Amino acid sequence: MKKSIFVVLAGVAFFCIFYGIRYVENPVDTQAAILEVYENKVDTSGYIVRNEQVYSAPAAGTVYHYLQEGTRVKKNSVLSTVYTGGVSEETLRELNNINSKIAELKNSGGYTVSGSAGGNDIENIRKNIISAGIRGDTSGMEGYKMQLSSVITGDVQSGSSDSIDALAERKQALEAGMMNYKNDIYSQMSGVFSKNVDGLETVLTPQSIMSYKAADYNGIAEEMKSTDTVTDTDQPVCKVVNNHTWYVMLTVDRQTADKLKINQKAKLRFEYLPGIEADAQICYISTEDSDTDKNVVVLKSEQYKEGVFSIRFSGIELILESYEGYRVPVSAIRIVDNERGVLVKNGGTQVFKPCNIIYSDTKGQTAIIRPVSGAANMLREYDNIVVGEK
Repeated sequence: MKKSIFVVLAGVAFFCIFYGIRYVENPVDTQAAILEVYENKVDTSGYIVRNEQVYSAPAAGTVYHYLQEGTRVKKNSVLSTVYTGGVSEETLRELNNINSKIAELKNSGGYTVSGSAGGNDIENIRKNIISAGIRGDTSGMEGYKMQLSSVITGDVQSGSSDSIDALAERKQALEAGMMNYKNDIYSQMSGVFSKNVDGLETVLTPQSIMSYKAADYNGIAEEMKSTDTVTDTDQPVCKVVNNHTWYVMLTVDRQTADKLKINQKAKLRFEYLPGIEADAQICYISTEDSDTDKNVVVLKSEQYKEGVFSIRFSGIELILESYEGYRVPVSAIRIVDNERGVLVKNGGTQVFKPCNIIYSDTKGQTAIIRPVSGAANMLREYDNIVVGEK
């Protein structure tokens, strides 16, 4: 019996000694102060709305667009041509290929890929790069890079201006043969060119969406894109978009809408435009019946963002607030001498460091804190913040 009691007491003593040592060495839980950005955002979807002017075909025929999607244009610029009569799609494809090759050769200094390379080619490319650098022209650098790569692999042949001249001659012959079948379309406003006519240009306008409600939003017809190369008279061919001011119309739940205000600033990200983030401002919030769980919100942006003028509908991240600081549990916040802050483990001691609470999430029981600038004990990144108790 005595032996059994001794064994039990020895076990208890071992337990106390083992865990007592661990307690002394690491008595509290800590976490490193890692700087992060917290975003209060809403995942939704919506329509991009712009002032858009649609241009229709003056005659039935085959459409040729002179501009790439998203190209900026001036007023009275030629946008597209509708060729009638004996002009085939094959002829237009050849013309388009010629124009692309001419532009490519001009950007790359007049070289074509097809043969064997010599030492003179490298020297010519070097001179072109130096000349471009002196002019401050970096537009052809990618072409020069491709040339050098082709020279190294033995796939380049100096074409000088001969290839461009030959292509220009063929282009002139093609255009001369199509002159009598040519119907040009000119821009009546400056903006951004797009061939993606979807039928919503007159339905979704900056004026009309300022009165939309959830029912109107849900009733928007599916877009009907018109990008055919063969067209009939008066059919939409292309459009020019005002690129100075544009709008995004989306829906949010009622609880979120109740927290929004007119003129409130926000940021927008688009599912179909990776890497694009636009500053915007709320300019309209719909008023809804009490039994409606969604509200329409319209935001205005005056930032030029490439690609945003060619899409109509997209998944959208609406970023309402952004906080940069250190995320800690709410329980880690301490009050010392009426000042909020956190305890930081420094060796065997704990040091109080004041901080400002810039955001708290009562639901998740977390807070974003920022150091008090100029404080004697200023919280710094990678400090070990005490988040547990002894």
